This record gives sequence, structure tokens and C-alpha cells, in this order.
Amino acid sequence: MVEVVPAILAKDASDFKRKISLVAPYVRRVQIDVMDGKFVPNKTLQPEEFPPIPRGIEVEYHLMVEDPMEYVQRIGKKKAIYELHVESLRDINEAISEVKKMGGKAALALSPDTPPEVVLPYRKKIEHVLVMTVYPGFSGQSYIEKMEEKMRFLAQGGFKVEVDGGIGVGSARRAARAGATILNVASAIFEKPDVAKAIEEIKKDARG
Repeated sequence: MVEVVPAILAKDASDFKRKISLVAPYVRRVQIDVMDGKFVPNKTLQPEEFPPIPRGIEVEYHLMVEDPMEYVQRIGKKKAIYELHVESLRDINEAISEVKKMGGKAALALSPDTPPEVVLPYRKKIEHVLVMTVYPGFSGQSYIEKMEEKMRFLAQGGFKVEVDGGIGVGSARRAARAGATILNVASAIFEKPDVAKAIEEIKKDARG
């Protein structure tokens, strides 16, 4: 079963609230993109400015930042999933332990140029691997089909695979066939006039 998780990339509180309210009736989880303008050239709303998340919605924080552990502490939400880019971690084991110590769940994220082998030692310690199918930083980019090799490698290795970037009708099916079971979707939902219909169409496409 493939799950569609809307990705919230917002630069101000009103846009954040608008996007959350649009999708909250139709999903059980959202991904919040957090960018610092350093790890990636874009900058989003910062943790202290996040509006409240509706009850019953699980949250994963995609930390596209230079110091992800600082952001984990600033967010401080127990039971949330923290997606940590391996490219920004000095000690992956230590980072996973810190997240779990504060009551969170850890996932590892891979930018397109990062080989999947780097996460192999951590399969039993993490929730999933987030495979970036675009270069992180901006919404609306084109899906990189070559990343399907990475998805297959990880899925065959027993990892739960989540994908992020350029996902919509067409790429959803490709990613699901390559082993992804969680699809992060932004523009293919938020740029459509009927959000509920857009989510259903992506799910249908992923089911093939």
C-alpha cells in the first residue's frame, strides 16, 4: 500500500496554515520542509514560527539544514519523524541516538549524488530512507528517473523507502514500481484546484 504525504514548503505562517488546512482532511501525515538557506539556497519558515498542526496528523520534518541536530532540539516534538540528511551529519549513529533519546523517530535522507550504501549499517535503527528525486531546495523540479536504481537497491535491502521530488501522476507509478511506499508530493497537490482529487489521482497512479 502506497501512502501519499503532502510536503509543506512555506516561507510564512499564512501559507503554512493554508496548505495544512487544505490537506488535513485527506491524509494522516504531512512532511514539513525546513531549510536554512545554507545547506540549500532556499529558506523556509523557521521552527519557532510554525503554526499548530491539527490533532491526529503525524508529522515528519525534512531537515535540509547545516546543523540538523540543532533543529531537532528547536522543534522538540516527541513522536515526530526527523529526516536527517547524511550529507550534513558528522556522526550518523550519534544523531539517530539523540533523536530517539528526545522521543522522536529517526529517518535518513539521501541527496541525488549520495550513494545508498552509506545507510546500510543503520537499517534496524531508522524508520525509513528518504530518497531525493530532485536536488533539495525548491519545489516544482523534474523527477530524476535515475534515482529508481537507488530505490530498488534500498527496497531489496529491506529498507522502507520514501521519495521526495517531482512526484505526481506518472512519476508516482514509476517510484512505486521501484520500491517506494511513501510519496512526498508538493506542487502536484497544491497547484491543483481540487486537492482531494489530486491526492486520489496520485494514489491511483501509484497502484498502477
